Amino acid sequence: MTQEEFNQDRSLGFRPGVVVCIINPESKVLLGLKKEHQVWEIPQGGIETQDKTLAHAVKREISEELGKEFAEALFVPEDCLLDEDKIIFPAQGLSGEKLKVGEKEIMMIGKKYYFCATALTKEVLPENLEYSEFKWVSFDEGMEIVEKLEQKGKKRILRKLFNLLKKNGFIK
Repeated sequence: MTQEEFNQDRSLGFRPGVVVCIINPESKVLLGLKKEHQVWEIPQGGIETQDKTLAHAVKREISEELGKEFAEALFVPEDCLLDEDKIIFPAQGLSGEKLKVGEKEIMMIGKKYYFCATALTKEVLPENLEYSEFKWVSFDEGMEIVEKLEQKGKKRILRKLFNLLKKNGFIK
C-alpha cells in the first residue's frame, strides 16, 4: 500500500487507518484499554499524509501510541497487510469532518481500515501514552471481549479480525 492508494481512499471520503495486530511469542495479540471509553481495542490510528507505505504508518502509529522503545522491538514486514475493511457512517452520524487530498477537501463519509500483523521480537512493555492498561489475549479471550462491545461496526470488524488472526495461525 502506498501514499497514492491512501489518497485514493481519502478522495472517496474514507479516512484511512491502520489496525496493528501485535503478536507475542505465546501467539497472543495485544489489546489496550481506552480509558475514556472503557473499551479494549487493538492499537490503531489514522494513516497520515506523510506515511509513504503501510509499514511506515504502522511504525509511526505504534511509536506514538505505545512508545519508541516498544515500536523498535517490533518486526514489521513491508508487506504486513492481512486484510482491509471499511465502515460507512450513517447520514445522521456524519460530523462534517473533511479530508485533505492535495488542495481539495472531501467530506468524510467513513473509515477504511488496513489490518496489519507484526511480531514482538523481545520483551518490552508498552508505554501508557494512549491506553491506561494492556493485556495479551488468545482467540477465545479476544472473542469474549468482542461480544461485549456495543458498537456494531467495531464489533463486526474486531470479530472478523480475530477470526482472520486465528485462520492464519497468528493466535491460538
